[in-house]
Amino acid sequence: MTSQKTKFAVYNLAGKEKAFYLTEKVKLEIKPDAIPKKMIAHSIMIVDRSGSMYYDIEALKETLIKLLTLDEYSNSELVVTLISYSSKGDLTCHFQRVPIQEVMQPDSDYIADIKAIRATYLTCISQSLKLANELIHPDELTAITLHSDGYANDSSFNSESKAIEGICNDLKNKEVFVNTIAYSCSSDFKFLAKIANSVSGVCIQAGNIKEVYDALYNTVNVLKEATGIVIEETLASDYSYQVFFSPTAEKINGTNQTLKVFGLKPEDEAYIYKYKQITKAAYEQLTDVLVAQNDPSVYIFAKANLADGNLNTAKYALASTFNATLTARHAKALTNEDIADFTKDLEIAIFYPHVLAEHEILDYVKVNDKISVLALIDILSKHHQHIIINLKHLKETYQRKGIKRVNGTRGENGELIKPWLEIEYIEPGDYVQMGTFDINRNTATINMMLTQKVKLVKTEDKTPITEVAGVLLNDLTTFNNYTIVSDGEINVKTLKVKISSKKAFDELQAVGVIDREEFDFQKEYTLQLADLPLVSFEGNYSSVEGLFTQLAEIKTLMSILSAHLREESDVFIPAQIEELKKHYLSKSLYLNFPTTNEYTDLKAALSDGSVDSRVSYKIDIGSLEIVNFNKLSSANQFLDKRYEVYDSETGEIFKKPTFELAFQENIAFRSKAVASRNKFTKADDLMKAVFDDFLGIETTGKFAEILNLVGAGILALLLQAKHAGTPVDKQEIIDAMTTAKQKLESYTEKVYREKISPLVFYIGATGLLPDDMNTQAMTADEISSKYPDLQFSKSEQEGTFFVVGDTVISVYAENEYYSKKPVSVS
Repeated sequence: MTSQKTKFAVYNLAGKEKAFYLTEKVKLEIKPDAIPKKMIAHSIMIVDRSGSMYYDIEALKETLIKLLTLDEYSNSELVVTLISYSSKGDLTCHFQRVPIQEVMQPDSDYIADIKAIRATYLTCISQSLKLANELIHPDELTAITLHSDGYANDSSFNSESKAIEGICNDLKNKEVFVNTIAYSCSSDFKFLAKIANSVSGVCIQAGNIKEVYDALYNTVNVLKEATGIVIEETLASDYSYQVFFSPTAEKINGTNQTLKVFGLKPEDEAYIYKYKQITKAAYEQLTDVLVAQNDPSVYIFAKANLADGNLNTAKYALASTFNATLTARHAKALTNEDIADFTKDLEIAIFYPHVLAEHEILDYVKVNDKISVLALIDILSKHHQHIIINLKHLKETYQRKGIKRVNGTRGENGELIKPWLEIEYIEPGDYVQMGTFDINRNTATINMMLTQKVKLVKTEDKTPITEVAGVLLNDLTTFNNYTIVSDGEINVKTLKVKISSKKAFDELQAVGVIDREEFDFQKEYTLQLADLPLVSFEGNYSSVEGLFTQLAEIKTLMSILSAHLREESDVFIPAQIEELKKHYLSKSLYLNFPTTNEYTDLKAALSDGSVDSRVSYKIDIGSLEIVNFNKLSSANQFLDKRYEVYDSETGEIFKKPTFELAFQENIAFRSKAVASRNKFTKADDLMKAVFDDFLGIETTGKFAEILNLVGAGILALLLQAKHAGTPVDKQEIIDAMTTAKQKLESYTEKVYREKISPLVFYIGATGLLPDDMNTQAMTADEISSKYPDLQFSKSEQEGTFFVVGDTVISVYAENEYYSKKPVSVS
């Protein structure tokens, strides 16, 4: 047994030192006299047949049959067991310990059993592993291959994870290894990797059926030799982690305890890497120890941390190899699919190091030190009055990130029925004023809103509409959003502009986005965005602790006020509002044409290429009880769910209540009786505290507390008077509601702009949490086992979650459609 010590520093993506490690690489020798006599080999194949396997189950069955009927295994002493599982209690052992020769017979009952497998219901993995454990015999080498495409969640992830952990601890004491195969992007790759890592196996993400076949083939190939070689290594007290590595067997297994590894051949190479974190002073004193940055020890360290859910550390370790190619490719990895791809590339770098010759390997962390897009946006916003944009160029080069909509409605046969009015631009031209910028609230997206003056004309004869409801229409404006950054990717590569202020020019030139030229107010300049980093890795981001509950309460109150004011105005009477609607104008005199999708059939649009789909990554904040704001109902929905609205004189109960009824005479509110079958969430509890106070049913203090926060306490006083029986003028309440709603919206916008949106943008643009938010990534099932009140949508169920203090940060993917430009054919 020989050993070699090296050391490496861990850098963050800004190229700053974060930690220091001493590594000891130990080469293991497998001596001939240590190899047991050949033993019986047992292959236990466990197949997931839950409902989500519906589209993959036929291909899987064909692959199993193909593998089991290979002629080259006809003389093997292999015995085979096949188990399939679905919901708890839905477990089938199709055959057990059958010699491979019998399974392979033409038209055998065993092959028929495989063909008869059908997809059903939920996923309970533990029952299949429990049965497999019971079928293991002493003094024989057993390989368990576990197939799954989802999450172990029946009856719950908590019960499943505990049961599986117990079974894996038992399996560690037997001559067995467990390989896991994760199907599809929705697989819980992290959990399957953990199972494989704990029982001397490997986990692969199977992007196609060939990869499934290769994994099964390799397992059977190991079992042919059935040597029963075991590697066991205790962890020395001065090291914190160790990893077994075999380049020939393509195995990597890490633990902070004793290592035990099966499934090796006599000729396999075997190493153990032991890691110890040390201080910078100790690191510098180790002058006789070689610094090894782009070294297998660092790639292996990255993979081990990735399996443990330490995403930041894994990314920093990869960056510390100075491999600019892989760092750029995986710096933003967050979801299960991303992590699976990250794992695969690390394994390629570790097992096939010759590929590194094709990568850009530096002697430092490659950092883009240009101004960030976020910082550039601040400069453009400050000087937007002195910058005009070439709109023609923007439209010619712009890729839409959503579905194009057109003004009008669809008739019975799908024909487009255009509005009776349309707009004409008052000052058409190639240039428009630089717009305002907005960071999206739950994606790494920046939109630029451009405005243009227009007039309203009749579609039929272009006659101008100059006045509606007593209002002159001489100040109408259209608003068009252009996505500059979309989900962490720069969407607008260049902006062509003219600049009328030398101060603006000098500032843009100083940050390197304009070539070194003299200022010329008549010249068009090109702002290059494509090569700019999105954010600075050294930025400071505000704490978001406590903000979710405050904003959720504000959102609830704003929804109540919006529902009251839907048909009310502090300026116009109902007849005027109706007249404005007829002319496609809102109460605030914004144009509001009916719109419809440009296509009439989505499938046809996808087929002809005019529409495509993309993945959008959502980043939400929540609490330990409510995962995000989407769990809050609309005001009228919640009113109907939890309250009765009735006439206090007649007792009549309104069947479909809305807050628009609140302005009628003799309207009263009371809570509905709660039936035992009713199930309410923590989001319901939060909303009810605000509703009860607003409606005067129970004084909770929430209503006044929220309004006083934004300086709108007058509304609370008016409603308190109304609840006490004092007559209050309707228009006075409408005016107070309008003012309160505006102040709540302004306060919310300020909180997002200053605290939440920059953090959301950083996470979406980098795939990292800020360094001071040091926490492990969790799946939906993992976090719900700790915080059972959390509820998830289908998309969120496949997300990644981080707990920071009292806040949950969630990252999940959603599929979105967008319109594509037609490709010109020359």
